[in-house]
Amino acid sequence: ELPQRFTEAHARNLLQRASDLLQARADIAFRLGTCERVVEEMPAGARADVVDEAGYHYLAAAHRAGQGVRVLCVDRVSRAELGGQARYQTRVCLLAYGADVAATSRMLAHELGQLLELPHIDGTRTGGPGQERQVAAWMRNLMYSGALNPDAELTPEQVRLARSSAIARRFGGP
Repeated sequence: ELPQRFTEAHARNLLQRASDLLQARADIAFRLGTCERVVEEMPAGARADVVDEAGYHYLAAAHRAGQGVRVLCVDRVSRAELGGQARYQTRVCLLAYGADVAATSRMLAHELGQLLELPHIDGTRTGGPGQERQVAAWMRNLMYSGALNPDAELTPEQVRLARSSAIARRFGGP
């Protein structure tokens, strides 16, 4: 068994910081309902030592959010890009352990943004020579697909979209 790095206090701190960021940027808060430790045996075809692509899909399906949103905190992932993902269909975010609480909570806020139906700001990326200002603007946005800036912002249009999303309406948005 892997040493458990996520404690309930750590998980609560991550969610609170992510929720505070979204509250400050879009006036949307995610509140903790319950927090529990679950040891999950991966199905055949998925790695047992880390969460890989097959394991991620299994976990998202096995731990569907039901009436709310669920955040699954895992110890290790097979590839960095699996370290933060959200499944709108299941309302599940998967988040890999990160010792830097601030960076990990920004990643969680980004994934919650995905559940609020916000796409990556650089999804149609055509950056290159002459696009330096555009790339710099993307890098300051919470929905950037790369490393997240400590002062990550949302545009007014993103705030409008997030606040009008089905999840925001369901959980107290305007």
